Amino acid sequence: MAGLPGVRTGRSGISLPDTRALHLPEASGPANAYLIGAEFAHLHGARDGSLHLTLPRAEASHAIEHGWAEPHPLAGTGLIPPTIVMVYGPRDREELEVVWSLVQTSYAYATATLRSGSEESAPRP
Repeated sequence: MAGLPGVRTGRSGISLPDTRALHLPEASGPANAYLIGAEFAHLHGARDGSLHLTLPRAEASHAIEHGWAEPHPLAGTGLIPPTIVMVYGPRDREELEVVWSLVQTSYAYATATLRSGSEESAPRP
């Protein structure tokens, strides 16, 4: 994940100390593309493997419908953007590919580089 262009890893600005976050130098995408600041995703501690990340609404719905994610409990309450989901930790190579695709979609959303610039055109895992 740290190999994505411009991404820096570090502590999360919103989660526990053992959480590793993905940060961009600046927030260039839509406001709902970030957890906090320019942090668009974070991986929970070594024993967990789940992630919180942002996805365009259509992609978040797709991930939830397919059982790859669930809405953040506070999503849509006005406290955090409705675009934040919790993605389950992968159990095998196939699930790892799905998670990687979701991270790439989150990155594209945060960097405003989704194909055609629309939420609906994000790559599907």
